[in-house]
Amino acid sequence: MKALIYSISILAISIIIFNLTQINFEDFISYENFNSGILILAGFSCLIIMRIMLLNEKINKMKKNK
Repeated sequence: MKALIYSISILAISIIIFNLTQINFEDFISYENFNSGILILAGFSCLIIMRIMLLNEKINKMKKNK
């Protein structure tokens, strides 16, 4: 399960980096940047969910050891 979580996290980071390169910083509030902004937020939320899953896995491991 850890390998899957880390691979999804790497994919989310690559989506964030790719969409950061697609943003036009000269006209930051333009409609063209909307999709990139949404995908950046989606990448960050995916990273947060993967972190929660890692913490959940650690908690379950601690419960089994008791």
